[in-house]
Amino acid sequence: MQINSKKFIIIHPILIALFPMVLIYFQNIHLLLLEGLITPTLFILAVAIALWYGIKIILKNTIKSALLSSLYIFLFFSYGHIIIIIQSNLTQEIFISIHVILLISYTVFVVLGTYYIVKTNRKLNNLTTIANAMSITALVFLFFNIGIYNFENSNYNFQEENSNPIVLGNDFKKTPDIYYIVVDEYAPLRTLEKFYDYDNSDFIKFLEEKGFYVTKNSHSNYAQSATSISSALNMKYLNNLPAVVGNESKDQRFLYQMLDNNLVMRNFKSAGYQVYNFDSGAWSTRSLNIADENLCSKNQTADFRTLYQVKQTSILRALDIFIKEPTSRIFHQEHRDRIHCQFGEITEIKQRTEEPVFVFMHVLSPHDPFVFGPNGEEVDYKFTFGPGVITPFEPTFDLALTSNERIKAYRDQVIYLTKILRQTVDKLLENSDNPPIIIIQSDTGPDLSFSDITKEGSYVGRMSIFNAYYFPNKEYNLLYNDITPVNSFRIVFDSQFQTNYGLLEDKVFFSTYEKPYTFIEITDFSIVR
Repeated sequence: MQINSKKFIIIHPILIALFPMVLIYFQNIHLLLLEGLITPTLFILAVAIALWYGIKIILKNTIKSALLSSLYIFLFFSYGHIIIIIQSNLTQEIFISIHVILLISYTVFVVLGTYYIVKTNRKLNNLTTIANAMSITALVFLFFNIGIYNFENSNYNFQEENSNPIVLGNDFKKTPDIYYIVVDEYAPLRTLEKFYDYDNSDFIKFLEEKGFYVTKNSHSNYAQSATSISSALNMKYLNNLPAVVGNESKDQRFLYQMLDNNLVMRNFKSAGYQVYNFDSGAWSTRSLNIADENLCSKNQTADFRTLYQVKQTSILRALDIFIKEPTSRIFHQEHRDRIHCQFGEITEIKQRTEEPVFVFMHVLSPHDPFVFGPNGEEVDYKFTFGPGVITPFEPTFDLALTSNERIKAYRDQVIYLTKILRQTVDKLLENSDNPPIIIIQSDTGPDLSFSDITKEGSYVGRMSIFNAYYFPNKEYNLLYNDITPVNSFRIVFDSQFQTNYGLLEDKVFFSTYEKPYTFIEITDFSIVR
């Protein structure tokens, strides 16, 4: 928009509206995918333009309407950042008081700023120039740093020379369908008994009666979802990555590339399989380029984690303090719907094609957010990402559960997830014309930091996983109780498709969320048995 004198262009309302989403991307560049920002960015821009235009109609003044729009947008999106800055010094008792004080302060700024801009007789050209310059400078700074980061992290190729797909053989009369179900942070039997006071042996018995081989002492190779699943689907260790990206790197986009073109799916595609992936809600496994179809994916141009961050950095954050139904329920329902979609669709996939299928389903549960009671009912936990832990965006100590609450929330979610896993196994086995291959496996164990065990013990608990296999021919001679996921598909290919991959030595490497490539090898697992 231009003023009548045509001496300069007013762009600061648009730039200030862009700034929050660009900042979110910059702060989480190691995690976020650009396509997840499209919808919220366009929505914010549309609202900003509508606000500017509406005020202009009322005031009949382009400059004043632009300044008021920029003021309102800036205050709206700065609120959450101020809370984040000061919340580390807050106690739960004064948390609401701080919100009240800050909201009153913001109201005063709005009233005084509006009064001055509307009533002043000054042309405000200088103020407009300053607003333009500051908004341009802020965005240029962010884009410059984004560009540097992408330049420094853009030239890596993780596909090794020997990772080309191979020809699969088989002795089956009909090629079996394959279902690989990864349940996020699903604890094994001993972890559930020791830390959650829950006996899951009925589920183990159910699987064994169906013909499954359920391991008794499996561990994940890596401690984070993206590293664990990347390793499993590429059938190799990732210990070369620290030398390539650096021990201190947080960038998980390299792992996304590995998942996008993983060796397991390439092998099956070369053998004529249709490959299906389910949108998990996690950035690493939302959409895989190699898949023929990504299911349960309503909108790849937005994801609820990014929308949650928009909410948490804006004045919408204050709504959870003062309204009966917290806004986090919106995100809870989205999470519930996705998981129900996954389990509903996986048993119907064979209606889509007559070709053999390889199905990968990463279920972001029983990992938080805790959205299910033991019978699938809604629960009323107010947080969305993690009880008192470091999330992809910020700590959530202000909404932390007590240890007992956390144990119950996780246990209830395990109980419900186990029920629908049983139903899914029954349907997959009963509705298949040809018995399928099924792997049910957790990517990692749960976070046990709420307990009083040692740091080393919590590492081992994190690495202990659930691991179960169903082969139609029941040839389990290559399987063993200590198997790790890096060998899962090596055994599938060698025992079922006459390949010669062989087994790698089973190794276990812990790392933290903040330093995913700083691998600490664990060799002593006795400390939590």
